[in-house]
Amino acid sequence: MSELILPAPLWRRLAASIYDGLLLIALWMVTLLLICLPLNGVLGLPPGNAINRGLLLIVALGFFVWFWTRGGQTLGMRAWRLQVRRGEGALLRLPVAVVRAMALLIYWGLVLTPAAASMIHRAPSLESLLPHVQNASIGAALIVLLSLVSARLDARRRLPQDWIAGSEVVLLPLNPFPAAPKNKRAPKSAKSVSDPN
Repeated sequence: MSELILPAPLWRRLAASIYDGLLLIALWMVTLLLICLPLNGVLGLPPGNAINRGLLLIVALGFFVWFWTRGGQTLGMRAWRLQVRRGEGALLRLPVAVVRAMALLIYWGLVLTPAAASMIHRAPSLESLLPHVQNASIGAALIVLLSLVSARLDARRRLPQDWIAGSEVVLLPLNPFPAAPKNKRAPKSAKSVSDPN
């Protein structure tokens, strides 16, 4: 394998995901403040309505698709020198990026399901509305565990969103565009240094 197509380690992908998650939360907060709250006030809609959820989904999809189709790196991926691309090395096209973003959001929904289930379990009113949340939590944890094991066994370290979209995440070298070597200057001769003429 050449230096440019090394598969990205899973720990780097997780670190980049944390960066991107924080950025996405900030975008969601701005969307809620500037669009959803005024829209709810004008239309008289309750918080958490379908329009708000749809807008937040569009923001999340737009965030990932924008970056993946323009350079193959989100800001978190850039910080950790990761790039998403198709198997042959080309950048993702718009439809592929949308499919990958949807699969990524579903996968992270599975990853976060056990944490959400433990919070719901502490609220009796929510637990009565969702009686099978503990079973869903166990199922989601098993799916995530199996996907991590299969990614570890895969030579290209692909997760479900990569399999679905036909993409891969690679680790870029420290300097993907090294500068050309500089010409060494010849030392000045002894005569030119000592004789000003």
